[in-house]
Amino acid sequence: KKIDGAPVVKDGTLVGLITKTHLLRSIAQRMSPDTPIKEVMSTRVITASPEDDIRKIDIIYNGRYPVVDEDHLVGFISKSDIMLALYQIIDEMSDQMETVINSAYNPIIAIDTEGIIGIWNEAASKLIGIQSRDVIGIHINDVVPESNLLSIVETGQSEFGIKLSIGNTIFITNRAPVKKDNQIFGAVAVLYDISDLEQISIELEYVKMLNKEMDAIIDSSFDGLYITDGEGKTIRINKAIKRITDLGEEELLYKTMYDLVDSGMLSNSASIMVLEKKEPVTTILSTVTGIDLLVSATPIYDERGHIYRIVTNVRDISELNLLKQKVARLEGLKNHIEFQMNQLKIKLSDKLIYSNQPMETLIYQAIKIGEVDSTVLISGESGVGKELIAGIVHGNSKRNNGPFVKVNCAAIPENLLESELFGYESGAFTGARREGKPGLFEVANTGTLMLDEIGDLPLHLQVKLLRVLQEREITRVGGTHPIKVDVRIIAVSNKDLGDLVKKELFREDLYYRLNVIPLHVPALKERKNDIPLLVQYFIEKFNKRYSLTKKMLPETIDALVQYNWPGNIRQLENLIERLVVTCNEEFINKQHIPSYMLNSAPQAQEEAAVIVNQVIPLRNAVETVEQLLLKKTFHIASSCNQAAEILEVDPSTISRKARKYGLKLEN
Repeated sequence: KKIDGAPVVKDGTLVGLITKTHLLRSIAQRMSPDTPIKEVMSTRVITASPEDDIRKIDIIYNGRYPVVDEDHLVGFISKSDIMLALYQIIDEMSDQMETVINSAYNPIIAIDTEGIIGIWNEAASKLIGIQSRDVIGIHINDVVPESNLLSIVETGQSEFGIKLSIGNTIFITNRAPVKKDNQIFGAVAVLYDISDLEQISIELEYVKMLNKEMDAIIDSSFDGLYITDGEGKTIRINKAIKRITDLGEEELLYKTMYDLVDSGMLSNSASIMVLEKKEPVTTILSTVTGIDLLVSATPIYDERGHIYRIVTNVRDISELNLLKQKVARLEGLKNHIEFQMNQLKIKLSDKLIYSNQPMETLIYQAIKIGEVDSTVLISGESGVGKELIAGIVHGNSKRNNGPFVKVNCAAIPENLLESELFGYESGAFTGARREGKPGLFEVANTGTLMLDEIGDLPLHLQVKLLRVLQEREITRVGGTHPIKVDVRIIAVSNKDLGDLVKKELFREDLYYRLNVIPLHVPALKERKNDIPLLVQYFIEKFNKRYSLTKKMLPETIDALVQYNWPGNIRQLENLIERLVVTCNEEFINKQHIPSYMLNSAPQAQEEAAVIVNQVIPLRNAVETVEQLLLKKTFHIASSCNQAAEILEVDPSTISRKARKYGLKLEN
């Protein structure tokens, strides 16, 4: 059968091994062909496992191995099988070695003891200009006689950093003998292009120069500079650290900030705070030598966003004592100035201008409400800017990229309002489009729908609107299938919906559905301190529109402030436009204002906040007014800071006056 041997199996179990040698020996001994195999087979059998490394199987003393897995014979491997596998492994290793050598950046050349070239990698072919196929098997002296590799074979000594010129290229070469068991089999040379080394040397010198310059800058700093790595280990300090803290490199260098704090060397560490907070930190700490320090630590991030350095600026706090005293004296003034600046600062949100505190609160609420998706009910007199507030809610919501659809429920005829809001199907009514029409709810899908003058919505449409709010779906006029819509509703009304509910002119259930988040826009007469700002804004607006340069005298503005403005900001804007366009003089004075507005000034004067009924000493009058103002303010304020904002004074003044008059906050 052209095989050298076979395993002998009985009942599935390996019991022996019979080979061609056993058969030949039995024939030589003239044994009968009927002799049982067990008489000639070998029972001392060395087996192999399927998981054995083929490189570790002996083929010198044993030519074949039964392969056994858990006492079951699963195969049979012979010497020829093993040798074939070993040849394949050798070929693979040879290919890998050749790939590695050819992947090397530097030229590699190797010879045997006779000087015959055996290795010439691709880098050598590229830099020397001779292909490996033209030199393999050629004597080294016939290709690169200056290599001196044969001398390495003869002496067995390695040489490093030898300059070698091949053609027009100068190399630095390292040469060494190839040895195994102290026997020399050849020599190998690795070449380095000197131009690369020169470039590296230039860059190294430049880096050294930069480091030297950086050292000079760091050490020349009057402030202490303390540098740690991303783990809080000290890696660099300058000379000023020793001068300021009496602690030098011996006490600090290569020690973590955790160790320095635990040992009591430092009372705290700004570097540790930076690692915890992931942001710059400024704090005061004390050293073991009793020195108070002002430290500012700044993190430096790597390209992955991890902290890998922390630079801390250290200054002896005693140098700042004088400045600290000045800061303490100026702190109250600074806070007062900041407060006044905040009070006088003009807030511009779209076209809504204000400095009034209730308006500022309203705008803040509108911005915060924009972050959620609740239904909003905006109330207020006509002309106060309710639509602008709705725009702020939409603009600060996650729907700001969606449509912002506005519809005036009072401006659309009642018989058309339903089809405008909910749309209609083909042939729903006479005059309808053949293809039908989507309603404003569908147009506003994924956005916001503002229903202006919601109080004028007919009762039968209030029912459909309530269903939209509850089910988030509409049905077109003439349609039978509901359509899902994703719309936020902002309802706007200049009427008191609660009063309409009592009069049964507005559905109570719809009112509570709309009144999830109520916003009330104050009338202009309630925010008269905004009138000068609005006047200035409108004058600049219309001057720019009509290319004019009109100005308004202060007494004219004072007269406008006294007026009650029943038409609110819309009335004020229309008046300013009229005055800018019709006034022939550069300065607009009181004579240009309609007389009915001026006639209302005495009435406004009678309604002033403070009325004098009798003459008393001025000091007593001031104290009386202060007490009344504080009592009234403490009734609505929740803190001294809030009371100070309302009365536009410093919080310390509120505290001092409250103690003087024995007053306390009610809330």
